[in-house]
Amino acid sequence: MPKKILLFFTLLIYSLIGLSQSPSQDGVAQKKQQLSPAPPIDSTVVTYTSYHFDSIFLNTSKVIDTSTFHAANHETLESDKNIYSTLSNTGLAHKSMRFNYPHQVGFDMSFPAFTAFMQNENNMSSYQSVLPYSEIRYLMTATDKEQHLNVKFGRQFAPRLFVAFAFNTDYSPEIFKNNKSVNNYFWVNTHYFTKNQRYAVVAYWYRNKLEMQENGGITDDESYSSHTETDNSVINTNLTSATNFVVSSGIGFEHYFNLLPQKKTTNRTEPPKTEIDSLASQPLANDSILIERLPVDSIVTDTPNVMQETQFRKFTLGRICHSFSYLNNKLYYNESSPSVAFYQSYDTLLNTSKSTDTTLIRAFKNTLRWNSLGYQKYNDGIPFYLYAGISHGYYRIKNFDYLEGETAIDRSFNQLSVNGGIIINLFKSTRITGQGEIITMGYQIGDFDIKGQWKQFVGTVSKNWGQATFDVEVKRQSANWFEESYYSNHFRWENDFKAATYLNFNLKYKFKDYCIGVKQTCISQYIYFGPDARPVQFDGLFSIREAYLSFYQKLWRFETEGFACMQKASNEDVMHLPLFLGRLKVAYSQPIFRKAATIQPSLTVQYFSKHHADAYMPATRTFYLQNEVEIGNFPFIDLTVALKVKKATLFVAYSNMFLLTGNYNSFIAPHYPMRDSRIFIGINWRLFN
Repeated sequence: MPKKILLFFTLLIYSLIGLSQSPSQDGVAQKKQQLSPAPPIDSTVVTYTSYHFDSIFLNTSKVIDTSTFHAANHETLESDKNIYSTLSNTGLAHKSMRFNYPHQVGFDMSFPAFTAFMQNENNMSSYQSVLPYSEIRYLMTATDKEQHLNVKFGRQFAPRLFVAFAFNTDYSPEIFKNNKSVNNYFWVNTHYFTKNQRYAVVAYWYRNKLEMQENGGITDDESYSSHTETDNSVINTNLTSATNFVVSSGIGFEHYFNLLPQKKTTNRTEPPKTEIDSLASQPLANDSILIERLPVDSIVTDTPNVMQETQFRKFTLGRICHSFSYLNNKLYYNESSPSVAFYQSYDTLLNTSKSTDTTLIRAFKNTLRWNSLGYQKYNDGIPFYLYAGISHGYYRIKNFDYLEGETAIDRSFNQLSVNGGIIINLFKSTRITGQGEIITMGYQIGDFDIKGQWKQFVGTVSKNWGQATFDVEVKRQSANWFEESYYSNHFRWENDFKAATYLNFNLKYKFKDYCIGVKQTCISQYIYFGPDARPVQFDGLFSIREAYLSFYQKLWRFETEGFACMQKASNEDVMHLPLFLGRLKVAYSQPIFRKAATIQPSLTVQYFSKHHADAYMPATRTFYLQNEVEIGNFPFIDLTVALKVKKATLFVAYSNMFLLTGNYNSFIAPHYPMRDSRIFIGINWRLFN
């Protein structure tokens, strides 16, 4: 590619992804001439943003983490500051051991038990780099056929046209009877900006497919913890022929139009010239009274001289944004032996020979919004931002009818909501954010969610000694469609719950990569799944308090990262939480082969205190309260050795090392032991074309 074309694309991408903004673009001041050449662009730096346009213009683009420290993570669920209760094998249902309430106000299309393994429009990214970017990650176990493959790609295909996609497949054979998982997802999105940047559009498509065998846990915990049987495949489980199949797909687009053009043209008229002016501009003649002797009608005015000036606007009228999305969720639960003892305490069977529970959910949603953004990208420093909009959703649910023997429309809903938000930055050290949504018509009318945040920098945003953040949220939320009404072979219910109210306070202080905070959540009319695996409502008020910290520290060749939290519910009859949980990772880096490569051994320990963890119900894909089995007080230890050579990281990991001590009380959920010790081999490789 010729140097001029390469330079053109480099400057174009650099301006689009918002790494910098020249002063002339906001109409405040003209860009000063540089006295020294600009530093060269690192063509291997890759940034990414959310697919949403507001995020692209408001927030700083994130840089892809290329460190060896995180490249060797071999479990999806260890990627954030949390510990999850899960089901003996990767890719199966999971629940956070830290209190959180993932449901949002409005019709619920989420999958709380499978969130970590699914993608949608809210967590897909748009990758931007000077060169086409690809990343390949492959992981396998040394003892069985477990394999994981992840591919990411992003590039600019044409001026102002960016395309990104990701593909992931996870295959994990059964460790105990009937608990294999096969999970896949694929997503693609594309951004396009017009040349004058007045209009832009983004479109996306995604599809998740999860195939999970369900064994209901082992029948006798002692048979595993005593380690009298070393072959897990012969240990009896509660279910041997149950499967869950989940497909979630979506398609949509978002576009905006700036109400005013980026540049404005003004006309400037110079004063008209007369014949006197023309004479005055000439050298004086010998006759000094020439002007006096000119006739009056000979002093003729010339045509005015009109000049045009083009300037960047200092102010705009904002932009109009519209988005559309279509979501299609398919849930299937199949059981060829529904009469087994595991289900005998629940509802009378509608079909004693086979369970074919089917739930199909479709959603159409349109949102029209105005916001105060224009052409400038602010990178977290916008002085003032305001938006307001309206959303309409149509939702349809189908269930398999055992009496009719077919899948039929069960319910349909319409929902109209209004929303708005504001951001104010003051004195380069204070940031106030607020947003809210309220359901004004249709399903769940009266529900609302109001959030506010005060962020105070000690100093300025760029030079500070930390930042204190105070978050507050108040929410009124009605029972969702699943908690209200459900129909299947094993479970059927119709509920008329009151709306629950949530009040959350969160105060934290962050300095560099250290963070400490406290949080309190008060809940009234809490809806949860009780010991009978059915939704139930607590008619009262209770609270959850939490103190937490997280940190990352690099000192010489040592790297340390960890988090810890202590939490307690005021009413432990409706919520069971571990009092303490945390994770610590320590690594040491050593250059080798004359600094051509780096080797990094690391040790990761995670721990949670003993408590009555929630049990899992495969037929409804939910975790529910139980009071019989305690798990915890067991350290899960992983050893990893990573080798980084240029853009590739190879690693070998040995998981759950503490089992070598002979202690097999490694349950991660009631009746579900953590996977035995095993060796993982993987590679993470970034490519630039």
